Amino acid sequence: MMTSRSRALAVAVVCALLAACATGGASTGALSPVDLAALEAQRAQQPTNPDLNLRLAKAYHAANRFAAARAALATVLLQQPDNRVARAYLGFTYEGLEQFDSARAVYGELLAARPTSEVSRLLNGRLALLARKELHAAARASLAREVELSRTPPDPNTVAVFPFRYTGQDSSLRPLERGLAALVVSDLSHVRSMRLVERERLQALLDEMRLTASGRVDPTTGARSGHLVGAGQVVQGQFQDLQGGLRLDATMVRASDAQVAATGSGRDQLNLLFDLEKSVVFQLLTKMGVPLTPAESIAISERPTRDLQAFLLYSRGLEAQDRGDFQAASANFRAASQRDPSFQAAAQQAQSSDAAQSAGGTPDNSIASIVGGGVGEGSISSAGGSGQLASVLNNVVPSGASLVDQLPAGDEIAGAQTNSSGGGTVTPPSRPDPVCEVAGCQGPGGNPGLIGTIIIIIRRP
Repeated sequence: MMTSRSRALAVAVVCALLAACATGGASTGALSPVDLAALEAQRAQQPTNPDLNLRLAKAYHAANRFAAARAALATVLLQQPDNRVARAYLGFTYEGLEQFDSARAVYGELLAARPTSEVSRLLNGRLALLARKELHAAARASLAREVELSRTPPDPNTVAVFPFRYTGQDSSLRPLERGLAALVVSDLSHVRSMRLVERERLQALLDEMRLTASGRVDPTTGARSGHLVGAGQVVQGQFQDLQGGLRLDATMVRASDAQVAATGSGRDQLNLLFDLEKSVVFQLLTKMGVPLTPAESIAISERPTRDLQAFLLYSRGLEAQDRGDFQAASANFRAASQRDPSFQAAAQQAQSSDAAQSAGGTPDNSIASIVGGGVGEGSISSAGGSGQLASVLNNVVPSGASLVDQLPAGDEIAGAQTNSSGGGTVTPPSRPDPVCEVAGCQGPGGNPGLIGTIIIIIRRP
């Protein structure tokens, strides 16, 4: 006769099977509450079992329980430092905790093991997506600290270049807003006395400002955004097509008081766009009183391409990239590179967008499986005994701590014993991740991340 307990278990099994059928049998690592509880109960009996802990880590990651996932992965990596699947999930988990330096260290350490080309492409794509996440997180942090940042004078030698604003009617020219800004950034980067804010960093800030304060902020004013990225000078510009020609105007604005420090303008045929842009850049530098060496002048005068259509395709790629459409970005960058094989910036962006598209379109569990199967020539743990991750984290993470070196010893994790009185359990103390003691390992929800083991044993009456 089936007991109520047996019936409940049977119902849970049937529900799990139906859920698997509904998703085509695909496994993402997510478990039902019943299955997760069962797996946790198994782990309670075998707290150091690496297979159980890895399965739990995958389930915790799928449920966005990143601190719990990291604790389980710590147990796995203590015993299996070369476990590439666990290493991949550790990177994913650090991303979830918004500890981007640590995530980058993990992916870099996997790449250092010289994996297959497929694994390298996916990991490089993951790094590209990670950089995008990091830029947006930094932008949100700057907005949250705006009052504090406004009291700090920005560096007068740091320059931010805004996307140019197209005021004409031909929508096919609008992507040049990004392309011209990228060209100005490239030109000014040759001036040794200037430091340029990365185009992607400024774009992330503009995106966040639109999301968090729509209608309250006008990004084209520049001064406020300059403060937020630490730029003392901001380049703003606009262009329009006039009777087959093009007019280009640019201003250098001081972020400290929003006053115009220099202007540049010109008008020419569209096919002379690069000459026009160079002329405006030299006007700005001259009026700012910035001395140039002959080498700097020559470098600024160089064209990335002489094919206007290739540059327009490149600009479309930047536009697609900024909205996160890496497939369209890759197609445009590749088309630009095909039109002009010497257009190095287009080729580099095509490769980066290809990798980001591959990584972004592949579920985490699939990436981990591919990483696990793409064994490289090098061993992850061959250097220094505890793996290259230790040295990488020493260089990147503020605490200078090594995750693998500082994990609790195996006997410490396994040291949870039932009290002789039978009235509960004695567990080893939960210990903070040494990597996070200084860095403040907080997940997006603000919960502190701890590496430790909690064992709950339910005794049947």
